[in-house]
Amino acid sequence: MFDVVPSHTEPAPAAPPRRTSHGSQKPGPPRRTRASDVEVIARLQLAHAEYNSALFSGELGEIRMRISRRMKHRLGHYMAEGEGQGAEIALSLRHLERDPWDDVLHTLVHEMVHQWQDQHGMALDHGQAFRAKARAVGISARATRPANPAAQPRLAARLSSRIQP
Repeated sequence: MFDVVPSHTEPAPAAPPRRTSHGSQKPGPPRRTRASDVEVIARLQLAHAEYNSALFSGELGEIRMRISRRMKHRLGHYMAEGEGQGAEIALSLRHLERDPWDDVLHTLVHEMVHQWQDQHGMALDHGQAFRAKARAVGISARATRPANPAAQPRLAARLSSRIQP
């Protein structure tokens, strides 16, 4: 949780160059939020604010959330600010539909660790700094799908009571 400050006065080694995102997705035009996603995104934004306060001491900035219908093999994705677009966290619609809400929240915190890396000028990767921060905030550094995702109920049936004000 605490940064270790070396006792010597030599400058720290230069950080590796930052990438604009982790993964192969190229930045494109801004995507519009669908009306059907608004309530879920609002719940994710509330969760982001709560986890930011509780796990990251409020140091993360607000961020755009998006539901991705194209993401087929990943649960979530963090994209750093760049090319005229702000940073964003995208979560897979498949993940939201198939997996328990607790798993979705785990993925959100995983992406928040990437946001933390970005805001501290670190490379966006799953290296030692990522793994240490993931452990510090109480999550696994890995985000994987459950063994039998088809057995999970659909999003609307699971979340309708949780997304009501």
